[in-house]
Amino acid sequence: MGQFFEYLKISFKSIWDNKMRSILTMFGIIVGISSVIMVVSLGNGIKGTITGDMNSMFSSQVYIKAGTALEYYEDAEMNRDDVDAVLENVEGLKMFSMEENGYVEIVSGKQEIYTNVIACNDTYGVSETAGFLSGRFFNRDEYDDAKKVCVINEFGAKEIFGHTSVLGETVTFRFDTGKESDYVIVGVRKKQDSELYNLGGESIEIKIPYTAYADELGIGALDDHFSSVLLMPKDPKESKTVIRSCIRLLEARKGIRGQKKLTYTSFDSVMDQVNMIINGVTIFISFVAAISLVVGGVGVMNIMLVSVTERTQEIGIRKALGARVSSIMIQFLAESAVLTAVGGALGILFGYLGAALLCFIASKITKMTVVASISPLVVLGVVGFSAVIGMFFGIYPAKKAAKLSPIEALRQE
Repeated sequence: MGQFFEYLKISFKSIWDNKMRSILTMFGIIVGISSVIMVVSLGNGIKGTITGDMNSMFSSQVYIKAGTALEYYEDAEMNRDDVDAVLENVEGLKMFSMEENGYVEIVSGKQEIYTNVIACNDTYGVSETAGFLSGRFFNRDEYDDAKKVCVINEFGAKEIFGHTSVLGETVTFRFDTGKESDYVIVGVRKKQDSELYNLGGESIEIKIPYTAYADELGIGALDDHFSSVLLMPKDPKESKTVIRSCIRLLEARKGIRGQKKLTYTSFDSVMDQVNMIINGVTIFISFVAAISLVVGGVGVMNIMLVSVTERTQEIGIRKALGARVSSIMIQFLAESAVLTAVGGALGILFGYLGAALLCFIASKITKMTVVASISPLVVLGVVGFSAVIGMFFGIYPAKKAAKLSPIEALRQE
C-alpha cells in the first residue's frame, strides 16, 4: 500500500512539474468528459420535466380505439349504451367516458368567441387534476337528464366574462346546427400548473354533458359513433386487467370477439416511447462526444512517450539499482491514470456547470423549469472510464520504459 501511494506521489509531482504540458494533455479528456456530462444532465433534466408534467396530467389514462394504427373498423365503433354497459359491469374503473370534440360560438359575455367544447360523461371529471377554483364537475343526474350545464376553465371565464366569479352564470352557445342554448356554469377549473401544458399558450376549455350535446345536434342514442373512449383504472397496477375486461365486454356487445378490432393506447406506453427516444438521442450524442476521449487518450500516450524519452536516465538509474520491470510499468501507468482522472474530475465540474447554463437557457426559451440532473453512478462511471482510457493508452509508453536496457539508458544525455 505504501508503494502505491509512492507511485501516486511521483505521478502528481510529475504533473505539477510540467503544469502547462499536463493541462494541454488533459484538454481532450476534459472536453470529452464535460461534453458527456452536459448531454446526460440536460437529457435527464428535460426528461424529468416532461415526465413530471405529463404524469401529473395524464397518468394511467388509456384510449380504447375502434381499429389499429393502419386500419379503422366501423363495426367496432362504440355508443352511449356501450359506455354505460362498461361502467355498470366492469370493476376497478375510475373513469370511462366518450370524449367528443365539437365547435360552438359563444354569443354571450363581453364578446363573441368561436371555440371548441368537449362532450363527455360525469366520470370525465376525475381528469380535472388541477382542481376547481369554484364549483364542481357535472354529476350523473345532470348527465342522465341532459341538463344544460357546463364546466369552464379559469382562462375561459376571464375571456368570456372578464373575471372568474362566474359560478351560476349563464353562457349562450350557438352550435353548428344554428341552434342557440343557454348553459349554466357549475364549475370553474383552476389553471393548470403544468408548464408543458401551457407551453403553447392558454385556451378556452369547456366541458358539457354528452347527452345535452347529442340533443343539440339531434343525435339519438343509437346514432352515436365513438371511434375511441377514454378510461382510467382506480389502481394503476390493475390497469391491464381492467383494460382487458373492458375490451372483452365491448367485443361481446359488438359481436367481434377475437377479431382484435379494438386496440388501446396507454399514456404509460406513450411515455415509455418518449423516454426511449430521449434516452436514445442522449446516448447517441454522448457517444459522439465520447470520441474526443479517444483523441484525448492518444494525447496522453503521446505525452507519456515524450516523458519516457525525457526520463531515460532516471529509468536507467532505477533499473541499475534493482527496480523491477513491473515497478517501472506501474509507475508510468499510474502517471497516465492520474493525468486522465484529474482531467475527468475537471471535466465533470465544467460539464455540470455547462449543463446548468444550458438548462437555464432552455428554461428561458421554453418557459419550462429544466433542472440539470445526473446520477452519482454516472459520475463515478465517467471518472473510472477516463482512468481506464489513461491506463489503456499508457500501456505502450510504460512497456517501452520498462524494456529499456539499463546500460543504454545510462548512456543517454
